[in-house]
Amino acid sequence: METFTSPVIRIDSPVWTSIAPVPQPIAENLIEKTTDKRVICTLNDKLKKHCALMPRGDGSYYILINKQELKQLGISLNEEIHISLAPDHSDYGMPLDDEFRAVLDSDPEGEKYFEALTPGKKRTLLYMVHKIKDGQKKILKSIIIVDHLKMTGGKIDYKLLQQQFKERKS
Repeated sequence: METFTSPVIRIDSPVWTSIAPVPQPIAENLIEKTTDKRVICTLNDKLKKHCALMPRGDGSYYILINKQELKQLGISLNEEIHISLAPDHSDYGMPLDDEFRAVLDSDPEGEKYFEALTPGKKRTLLYMVHKIKDGQKKILKSIIIVDHLKMTGGKIDYKLLQQQFKERKS
């Protein structure tokens, strides 16, 4: 595990608010230990998340931090944050909730389509389920996702998927 302190810096993005630069030697050491720059990040010993070491284009790396995470941590832009990073050796680079696993286990065709997706698309779908707190709602969303993959032949139409979430919401 690598630990360091970094300032939280604002970036110009419609999705992400800020980044925390990762010291070059630490980034290089972690990249050697992972296949896709995925890490498990702990911020201020409070918030743990799966994320990627993102390249800046000049050989340096950073991690993304969103508004919600800043709020959870009580951190503002330009403040220092304590960061711990460890290589992420999980299968998907994101937690696989038991509810999603159960749906995949009960539907071999849906699992086949899910496993054929790119790693990033898998993480996006896993995140959609993981951010939900209620177990029954996780199951429903997992079923909708798997049904969507079967209906589209393993493709993801995000607009249609969102519509399906709304239609089947109860």
